[in-house]
Amino acid sequence: MSTPYNGGPSSQDPFNNNEFGTGSSANNSPDSAAGAQGGSSVYGTPDNVAGSHNYGYNGYGSEQAAGYDPYDVNAASVNQGAAQLNGTTLVDGTYGDGTQPHPINNPAVNGYTHIKGTGKMNALEAWGYGFRQTFANWQTWIVIALLLILLPTLASAFIPFVGFLFGLAMLFLAPFLYSFALAQTLSKHWKFDGMKAPTYGSTLGMALLVGLISTLISLVFIAISAMIFGGSIMATLSAVDPAQLEGDPMAALPLIGAFFGIVALTAFLMLFVTPFLVFQVWYAADNACSFGDAFKEGFSAGARNYLQLLLATIIYMLLMIPVALTLGLGALIVVPAYYLALAYAYRQVSGGPVPTEAQI
Repeated sequence: MSTPYNGGPSSQDPFNNNEFGTGSSANNSPDSAAGAQGGSSVYGTPDNVAGSHNYGYNGYGSEQAAGYDPYDVNAASVNQGAAQLNGTTLVDGTYGDGTQPHPINNPAVNGYTHIKGTGKMNALEAWGYGFRQTFANWQTWIVIALLLILLPTLASAFIPFVGFLFGLAMLFLAPFLYSFALAQTLSKHWKFDGMKAPTYGSTLGMALLVGLISTLISLVFIAISAMIFGGSIMATLSAVDPAQLEGDPMAALPLIGAFFGIVALTAFLMLFVTPFLVFQVWYAADNACSFGDAFKEGFSAGARNYLQLLLATIIYMLLMIPVALTLGLGALIVVPAYYLALAYAYRQVSGGPVPTEAQI
């Protein structure tokens, strides 16, 4: 069950305290250009009176209208801004029109102008944000990448058992990476201030569930690939004398090629499944809705933005080439950019606060 922020009343209506004017825009659907008209407020129940932005109303199927009062970002620390809201419910199941401000919008404090997400992802925008913010806050993100990504990878390469322990630790550290990336989208000024993951349990649980589903699907694809290349493997094994392999390692090339074919075909097939399993963990990490709804909404967002997610995944795969050429050092930049890009994409598809460059 998501727990919306209840920050107390504010004397300022967030829609009247920014350059976008009032908040009387339509309650949009990502599949509709114009959207459907809601009631007097797009952020609450349809019968809300004007000005009472009951943002805690769960648009994902819950009948509970939890009392969200507009958050006065001026009351937050200047160094953290809206990042203090990380882990509270900032989505309501509705979408913006591309110009509509999100209730947390306050460029002077957050360093961003926050627009309510349209439900549609833009892969190039997401990757652009990921790289810009990685370099803008490099003191935080490159250090995080060094401690949580590069060192464990190097350890696993040279000391297998230690690498296994690091890999296991990474599983339990992953929720923090999701939380850090989401916090960064809320405030341009966000800096690391401790290991904080407000939704640690649900994030870890969703990551395990998605990982299990991915593993089961990959096993099915491995079986399919093995049936395709199995004949070649059996023919090679029957034609090659084991003694010949000892004297002539090149005789094993057909066998190696067949195994490579299994791996390549499995990876290729998984590429087309991955978009359906990207956003579930982000919905859980953002406390957007209940655990079950997080899985459902993640699947729906993936299907709705399938081609853009496919493009984002292909870009990531291409970026792995320079990472390999730099013996893994490129991961210090690419991996933080990847997490930040997905956090930005999640804000877009969920109708959350999408960070854009502030015009102050």
